[in-house]
Amino acid sequence: MRRSRRAAVLLLVALAATAAACGNEEDDDGAPATTAVGDDSAGEPGDRFAGLERVEAPDPCEPDPGVTDTEILVGAIAIESGPQATSFGPALEGIRARIEKANQEGELGNRRITLVTRDDTGDQTRNAEVARDLVEQQGVFGIIETSSAAAGSAGYLHDQGVPVAGWHVGVPAWSVYENMFTFRQGTADEPEAEYTSRNSDLLAELGATKVALVGGQNQSSALFIERVRKSIEKLGDLEVVYENVAVPLDQRDFTAEAQAIRESGADAVVTGMDLLQNAALSDALSKAGASMRVVLFPGGYDPRVTGLPGMEGAMFGLEFIPFELDPPAFTEFDEWAPAEVVRGQVPYIGWLSAEMFIRGLKEAGVGCPTREAFITNLRLVDDYDGGGAFEPVDLSEGFGDEFRCAYYVKVEGGEFVPQFDGEPFCGEPIEL
Repeated sequence: MRRSRRAAVLLLVALAATAAACGNEEDDDGAPATTAVGDDSAGEPGDRFAGLERVEAPDPCEPDPGVTDTEILVGAIAIESGPQATSFGPALEGIRARIEKANQEGELGNRRITLVTRDDTGDQTRNAEVARDLVEQQGVFGIIETSSAAAGSAGYLHDQGVPVAGWHVGVPAWSVYENMFTFRQGTADEPEAEYTSRNSDLLAELGATKVALVGGQNQSSALFIERVRKSIEKLGDLEVVYENVAVPLDQRDFTAEAQAIRESGADAVVTGMDLLQNAALSDALSKAGASMRVVLFPGGYDPRVTGLPGMEGAMFGLEFIPFELDPPAFTEFDEWAPAEVVRGQVPYIGWLSAEMFIRGLKEAGVGCPTREAFITNLRLVDDYDGGGAFEPVDLSEGFGDEFRCAYYVKVEGGEFVPQFDGEPFCGEPIEL
């Protein structure tokens, strides 16, 4: 049995994002485009940003688009309608709460952030359209993005030199373009070739032997399931006995899938689906009498799910320290988010996405922030912790590599209980 538990390594997991992501995340040539930054060794591990130097604010100040003496205009791209809206839309609530804190406390001097939101419906074509609108028509300084369709505008925003912060949602573009900053660490820039042993190690650690894999009918979910399967096959500790990556995004009845999983003899289930689908599958497994040692969901860390049928015993992977451990960033989120905002994973991810953007503005210099200074100076930060949401990380070291660690919580007695003594569970990098 392979086991890997290390407390002081990378904490982030893209599971929550990868599950619901959709669309093709490649360029026209079928491979992610890359842009070197720094010296001639750019592209090599740890060297891509070796030649990067801090950018000072211009004197006299010549503000970039979206910046006036009193305002910084910021765009937000989210999924507010369509089948993925329930899983992604609430991120806007967290974004607004963090911006309200910055404005009320004067974190950016005399300037206040004004947010302009756009709905891309989770569609890459629409994502590209709204990004162009925000940049060319609205004149925003930068963008906060929490959409699975971010690949639609990634190349354009990079070419325009527009800073982007947000939720990577398993989209490789966040690990390719240096102007894009996810709040922790994204997936590998070549996800078909690189992964981690974490999922396989975790399942083996928890006593699983035969695994069922269920993914959505979209490119990213299918790729996630494929990577999990390949890692299991490569390590050889477990056996995949059921695999289904043809689940429509709007499917809510999993009776047939639960019966097939039960008949396969699987004692563990790993999904690449969103909150509503995971809940429906969990209920169906319970009704089918399927006995599972492990039920592992990529998203859904939300207090409303703990009492749902079949959720007892389910595990969830997190990108951040669980709320139950009272991390400082959650304490602030809890203080500033309106009472009606659910204290759950997606709104909090919105908060962390805005936190990253605000940190970039501060690094650029509140007296005269420029896009170039935002991108360069934020990339040079080597101790970023999201305001106390995770262990400090270097925003250039490991860029383009697969994240290796995640926190886990388990539903026990109708409550989320942090696992592994509250420490992250980590895997080793592997080639697929």
